[in-house]
Amino acid sequence: DLGLFDGRLSLSGDLYRRDTKGMLMPGAELPSVFGATEPMENGAGLRTKGFELTLGWNDDINVLGKKLNYYASFSLADNKTKVTKYKKNINKQLNETYEGMEWGEIWGYQIDGLFASNEEAAEYNSRIDQTLVSQNIFVQAQGDYKGLQAGDMNYADLDNSGRIDNGINTLENHGDLKKIGNRLPRYTFSGNIGFSWYGIDLSAFFQGVGRQHIYPGGDCMLFWGGYARPYSSFVPEKFADDIWTTENPNAYFPKQRGYSAQGNRSLAQKNDRYLQNLAYCRLKNLTVGYSLPENWIKKIHMGRVRFYFSGDNIATWTKLRSDYIDPEQFSKDGNGRVYPFPKTFSFGVDVTY
Repeated sequence: DLGLFDGRLSLSGDLYRRDTKGMLMPGAELPSVFGATEPMENGAGLRTKGFELTLGWNDDINVLGKKLNYYASFSLADNKTKVTKYKKNINKQLNETYEGMEWGEIWGYQIDGLFASNEEAAEYNSRIDQTLVSQNIFVQAQGDYKGLQAGDMNYADLDNSGRIDNGINTLENHGDLKKIGNRLPRYTFSGNIGFSWYGIDLSAFFQGVGRQHIYPGGDCMLFWGGYARPYSSFVPEKFADDIWTTENPNAYFPKQRGYSAQGNRSLAQKNDRYLQNLAYCRLKNLTVGYSLPENWIKKIHMGRVRFYFSGDNIATWTKLRSDYIDPEQFSKDGNGRVYPFPKTFSFGVDVTY
């Protein structure tokens, strides 16, 4: 904790490591002859490393013969957590907690773009079996729509096995999977700025997240549109511009196939192309006020009269590729079925006698 320049500059910082030991968890697997479920035991541990930093400035200057008081502060925090002990899951299956795991990690496939032509898709299909991650294309699809085509996704064969799969889904043998993100918020920040001068006062409060990942759920029609459920009554504005066609080869989404974000189908497989970053900065509050001069209000025996305007959640800047999903709320429900924070505007008068 520091205070410099006669208290105008303040700095507060914490650097920490927190160990959580003896966490309650399901016990190690026992033979079926045991006749009951495994008892719980204190067999897990976590280690969190992080920091918190707050920097502030508070000062005044003379402007046009009147003192202008102003201030600004900024806070930043971050942490990472790893599992240091976990007696169960000794094979380190990726769909369960395992020792050495980074808490919140997301595993998925790498997408090397969309096929530019049917010939390119056919050549890829002759070398690499993509059936497991595209069951809607190879199993459910019929007639001319069956098999890889132009506009479908090109999954990367990272382990050069000739087959796109997750191996045996363990840390040692994860096939073509790789870490593509983390669902926990990183680099959380907030800021305050404000001033007062000649009866005018202004304050603004910002807050946000620097990085946080999520893969949209299969029922997230606000993101997937018809790729989730073709009968959805909601279609994002200009959504057609994002769909691959021969006239739109650089589109964001692949060739349109209904329900492809559901079940074991192509878009339902977590991948780096459609992984979303929930990083955002939001203007949570802006307040502007004006206080009448004291020599005016003393005549009517009042201590203070202030008119003000206040707005909440006025603006949001985000990396999330959607105009219809609140990034702060999306982390709570991967299908986006959560009401966004509303914009609220209020006007008022503060009177002190």
